[in-house]
Amino acid sequence: MHSSIYSPEFFKQIQEKCGKAEWARQALQKLRKQAEERWDRPFDIPLLGGGWSHDYNCPNEGDRLVLIDRHHHRCPSCGQVWSGSPWDEVAVSHEHGYYSSGTRLMALLFGITGEERAAEWAKRVLLFYAAHYNEFALHDRFGGASKVGGKVMCQTLSESSWLLPMAQAYCILKLHGVLSAEERQMIEQGLLLQVVPLLDGNPMGVSNWQSYHNAAKAWIAAATGRQDLLEQAVNDPDNGFLFQMESSLSDDGFWYEGAWGYHFYTLGAQVQLVMAAQFMGLPLYGNNRFQSMFRAPLQCMFPDGTLPPVHDSGTVNVNQYAPLYEFSSGFFDVGHEVIAASSRDSVEAILFGTSDTTGGKQEESRSAALVELKKAGMMFMKQHSSLQTAMIDYGMHGGYHGHRDKLSLLYYAGGHPWLSDAGMLPYGNAMHEAFFKQTVAHNTVTLGGRSQSEAEGRVVKAEQADNGWIYLETMTEEAYSGAILRRSNILTDKLLVDVFEVSSDREQDVDWIMHTKGLPLTQPDRETAIDTDSGFRIGTKDGYEFLEHSMRWNPENAMSWCRTWKWDNAGFSGDRFEVYGLVQPEGETEEIMLAESPAMPSIGKHSTLIRRRRGVKSTRFITILRACREGEGSLKVELVGEKTNSGSMIRITFPDGSIQNL
Repeated sequence: MHSSIYSPEFFKQIQEKCGKAEWARQALQKLRKQAEERWDRPFDIPLLGGGWSHDYNCPNEGDRLVLIDRHHHRCPSCGQVWSGSPWDEVAVSHEHGYYSSGTRLMALLFGITGEERAAEWAKRVLLFYAAHYNEFALHDRFGGASKVGGKVMCQTLSESSWLLPMAQAYCILKLHGVLSAEERQMIEQGLLLQVVPLLDGNPMGVSNWQSYHNAAKAWIAAATGRQDLLEQAVNDPDNGFLFQMESSLSDDGFWYEGAWGYHFYTLGAQVQLVMAAQFMGLPLYGNNRFQSMFRAPLQCMFPDGTLPPVHDSGTVNVNQYAPLYEFSSGFFDVGHEVIAASSRDSVEAILFGTSDTTGGKQEESRSAALVELKKAGMMFMKQHSSLQTAMIDYGMHGGYHGHRDKLSLLYYAGGHPWLSDAGMLPYGNAMHEAFFKQTVAHNTVTLGGRSQSEAEGRVVKAEQADNGWIYLETMTEEAYSGAILRRSNILTDKLLVDVFEVSSDREQDVDWIMHTKGLPLTQPDRETAIDTDSGFRIGTKDGYEFLEHSMRWNPENAMSWCRTWKWDNAGFSGDRFEVYGLVQPEGETEEIMLAESPAMPSIGKHSTLIRRRRGVKSTRFITILRACREGEGSLKVELVGEKTNSGSMIRITFPDGSIQNL
């Protein structure tokens, strides 16, 4: 099958698969249903250029809009209906995408079943765009006509994505003799080859954009038989596929932008290029670095199969990318466990899926206690027996998609991601830059109420002890001028210890910040000097202005304090998250503040805890993080004795009387 993608022999094997496997029959049924929905819809391709997808959000809530029609768009959070620019243009781009994806869908259905009206629908779309492509004006998302712009879409990136399915549909129809010589000439010259100058005019080098350019060019090569275009897409020394594998991808298989959403987004383009090369007889799927893009997420994902919303990414559920793993499992035996847990009803399941989902090579790679993504600068600490994972983001900023978040801590335990980043909003929403990329939106520290600089840190120590505990120490000297930030963590079998040290050349306020999806529980017996004055503000700039419903207290009469959250008000309301703070040394003043902060619209709000030390040059925050169940009893946390070179020992006494000394 690997040597004849989309050929009659290829589709014959798919027919046999659908006759034997129930999951394949269901996937074909879904494909047919999608086709029928298109047959029932009036044929109406707009002769208008599309807009920028990141503009399709509510200015008030930041939530992605829901299409009512081409001129009306509803916010699912507040219910407001928006009309006009830029939303209408984005709706147009969605329509172009609908017709583009439909061509591949229909061509595949024709190839599998011989349904002639499916082939006719795909041909109609291809011929329409071939006849009218040059009528679309070059435009970019800013209203100009720059080299980054497209014609049907507003970027060369989205123009490439739009073209990919149509080039594949054309390959299928051409191979199966559906098109006349005149129609082939019209589509190749009037559409496919017209896109090449746009892509050539906007070389992007290290870029997810260039990866889509390459994929589009490879499928244009496959459609037109242009070996020179495939050679360029694969081997261009400054832009091609092999360049991307060496320069845009780290040795551990993580995409350079340091965001899991962009990792999978770009992986989709790489798969498309590899498919086109396979169509033309060039087997690229054996490239080790390409294969590592599939392995890296499996090594890093949390116990629930998700990857965290770091940098410009939402939370990524690896199982949602089962279609990509259908490809990898079929070609090089990676991803069986992902597709085994999926519904297997995607187009990729039909094309590449096998009935053997018993492969287990991933399990060995996922058993490591410490997984490091060195180029991105992320370290994962994993306690597999207790299903805990902690992650520190210590490394490179991440370019355009990076956040000011050095030494930010994430923590999954007790079945939930208790410490999480805010994530992101569509880039067209001003709050994305104003809050989501600022330091206060992350689980780290700020100095002087200001965000960190674009910085990089390093790992000082990372090891697993004989008792199974994991030790990690990270630091950065670049986040603030004249300051050193150092974070030390211990992940035991029961909890996470966090020691954050700050040393600065001047006195200023230092905030230790954490965000959780949990719902805070009041504990009046543990709080003093509560301040719920509606005029109280934790801060007024660098994202602090978005913190709401703030209150503060001063635990001045205790050696430690505790704050507790529950997960929700329904099925997991008995799940608890406890945060214990050890009181600062004599002479320092600590305020503890609780607020609500923005998060991605699907989450709504985070509960935010801030520990503030006022007017200090150096300070150390000691915090114990524990996931437990309601009624399990509290910990006793204290500093005892002295440990050489590392200050006082932390002693933790559990409700059953057992003790852990750290």
